[in-house]
Amino acid sequence: MTKALWTLAWFAAITVAAHAQQSTSYENGPDGVTYKVTKQVVQRSIPTTEYQTREQKLYRPQVRTEYQSYQQTYLTPVTEYQWVPRLYGRWNPFIAPYWAHEYAPTTRWEARPATVQVPVARTEWVEETRTTQVPVTTYRTVPEEYTSRVAVSAAPTDAATTSIVSRPIGSQQLQSDPPREASPWSSGAAYRR
Repeated sequence: MTKALWTLAWFAAITVAAHAQQSTSYENGPDGVTYKVTKQVVQRSIPTTEYQTREQKLYRPQVRTEYQSYQQTYLTPVTEYQWVPRLYGRWNPFIAPYWAHEYAPTTRWEARPATVQVPVARTEWVEETRTTQVPVTTYRTVPEEYTSRVAVSAAPTDAATTSIVSRPIGSQQLQSDPPREASPWSSGAAYRR
């Protein structure tokens, strides 16, 4: 385990050293200040995205309806005319009851077979090929140079700069400064009694 960690650290150190190159030099500026100039070249990864054409296989559902036949028995009414005996005057106390025959419809139920068509939906998965544009990102390395300037020694001071700095502040009044004393117009002293 420790050997693998040392190997990984060694590869990381080599990679950092390969990606960053540094050079240091000293320059004298026009104002007499010496600058330490450090130039460093760093390899930076820039992503580039381009679209590639690829084929994809998709499966889409396709519903198909089929009709299946089933045998079914159902009851149907059958009406026939027959001579039916009927008793008249049964509840009438004023006449004698008597039988008579009438030609009347009679209904009976018969069981009959029938074929019924029942719809059945089936789902089939159909393979489909589509062409799509897929973004593919690749990385390329580009060297970038960073320059830093740090002042190492300051320029010598002269008498002109010290005379400007040693002048007392506030000894001269400018035109844009506010007045140091209040005037009667602005303070309202003329209206006081």
